[in-house]
Amino acid sequence: MKRWCAIGFITTYLMILFYGLIAGTLHYKHRDHMGMYFIVWDMFCGWDCYESRRHLVAEGESGQFYDCTPPWSQLNPYLEGPRHHYDIWGHYNGRVAENTLRHTDHEPIRQIIMVEEMWNKKYNMPEYLWSKKFDDPKQKNSYYYVRAIFDAKGSMTRQHYDWPSHLAYRALMNNPRLKEDIARSRPFMESALGTSKIQPAAYIVPPNSSSSSF
Repeated sequence: MKRWCAIGFITTYLMILFYGLIAGTLHYKHRDHMGMYFIVWDMFCGWDCYESRRHLVAEGESGQFYDCTPPWSQLNPYLEGPRHHYDIWGHYNGRVAENTLRHTDHEPIRQIIMVEEMWNKKYNMPEYLWSKKFDDPKQKNSYYYVRAIFDAKGSMTRQHYDWPSHLAYRALMNNPRLKEDIARSRPFMESALGTSKIQPAAYIVPPNSSSSSF
């Protein structure tokens, strides 16, 4: 009896894992419920070494800047971060800022700016762990980057790629060999696709010098 129970348990366990593998590979109901987390291997998906926060700033016609972070009680769906930080593409943060402006008194607004703050995740370590791993004092260094620009109604007018993509693009542009490889392969790619008017997606358009920093 014990042997049959062991065989049944192992068989059931392997079948569940096989189902999780198929569901994760084919994206078949792999996010339908929380139990799928234990059988679908998607841990650390999209993880990078930077922590990010998003600041919403409105620019008035006089040049005065206003903090558009919602002033009322925040909804924190995951730990301590307010929900507007989870909109990584910035598609809805314009609406968040516009909602704040709609309920506050201010001068006419020219534009809304979403500033992305980035820092290395190692600075999230508590002090007692930091002191064991590093000899230097813990001094957090943040990078600020204009991620998106909205009009006064919250509609997006401009969007830049994220900070890791920005660093990758700069590294690419500073590598003469890679630039030569791109120049040589471009005619082949254009002929293969049958067009010479390939336009990059909005989020990978290189930001110009006037709006790449805040």
